[in-house]
Amino acid sequence: MPSTKSRLQFVCCWLLLAVISLPSAVSAVSPHIADAGTGSSDTFPLMENAFAVRQAHLAYLAGKEEVGMQDTIRYIASRNGSTVTLSTLMVRTDISVLAIRSAGSDSVLDSELENLRDISSKFRRETDRQMTAIHGNPDELRATVLSAVESSSELQLLQDNYWRVREQTELADFDLRVTQAQETLATLWENGHEITSAQEKLTEIVTMRTELATALRTRNNAGIEQAHKKIHATSIEYARMIRSLTTSASADIQFEQTIDQGIGVMTRSGMVNANLNHSGLDITRAEELVTQGKTQILAAQNFSRARDLDGAKAPLSEFCITLKDLRDTYRRILVNEDLPQATAQGVLSVAQSLDITAARVGTL
Repeated sequence: MPSTKSRLQFVCCWLLLAVISLPSAVSAVSPHIADAGTGSSDTFPLMENAFAVRQAHLAYLAGKEEVGMQDTIRYIASRNGSTVTLSTLMVRTDISVLAIRSAGSDSVLDSELENLRDISSKFRRETDRQMTAIHGNPDELRATVLSAVESSSELQLLQDNYWRVREQTELADFDLRVTQAQETLATLWENGHEITSAQEKLTEIVTMRTELATALRTRNNAGIEQAHKKIHATSIEYARMIRSLTTSASADIQFEQTIDQGIGVMTRSGMVNANLNHSGLDITRAEELVTQGKTQILAAQNFSRARDLDGAKAPLSEFCITLKDLRDTYRRILVNEDLPQATAQGVLSVAQSLDITAARVGTL
């Protein structure tokens, strides 16, 4: 039988887990499904770190935290326990919830997520102390908290809003990606390339939208992940077809291919981070480097599209440093953390891809 202390901690941990385990992305997928170099600007990403979706998700989880705190305080107060510290922490949570709902940037969300983690940790410890003092019943507390969460009409609205925003954003991103792909094919056709096979592959991808839309509408996370994987795997085939249409080894093409490789490895790194975050690891540094790397490689891509290869060299040089820093960060995680085999293999694979990409960027 577990000790009273461990049972109390188990009951109260739910208050912390919701925000600690929140990934920075919309959903997490296995990071090893794509081979090194297959990600490019022609592939359809498995997930987008859309700000509106992340904000809606965090608002829902923070609201869930707040409801649980309110009911915990009521439970302890009804048994003449001290709720002064708990109430103070809940006021801090109220402020954080408002900040999340009005946030205008990812940096604000990052700050409030860390704030919520700190508040929740302190609230859990204080709840443990008060439950011991009043000889509270952990099972009873858990039941009343879960009941409050399940019956909250405000939480239901927040959850509905999250799924609505997620569905609209993911499908809009998909449609935009299709439009961009069609524009690419049109350009290739105008330049005399045979695009029939690539057009058929893109049509195959378009038909997969229905499966993704259905999974989003029914809030089926497993179905969403499966649809993401199918779309991404097929888009890798499409991207290879596009690359085969442009076999020139000119400096411009090499430049674009290297940028594509950089975009791809950043996408895979984001998947790894989401997976590690779900495992409860502190990956703050890795997330910072991925955000930094995305900014740098997209800046280089903008210069490239403007035919300013000299201008692209500065952000690419910075990107090369970021790739190496991120590679070393993942290597430290592999050394210091006891990861499941599949997760460790995914981290190792991405670390190797980062090394390869850094070497290629360094040759430009």
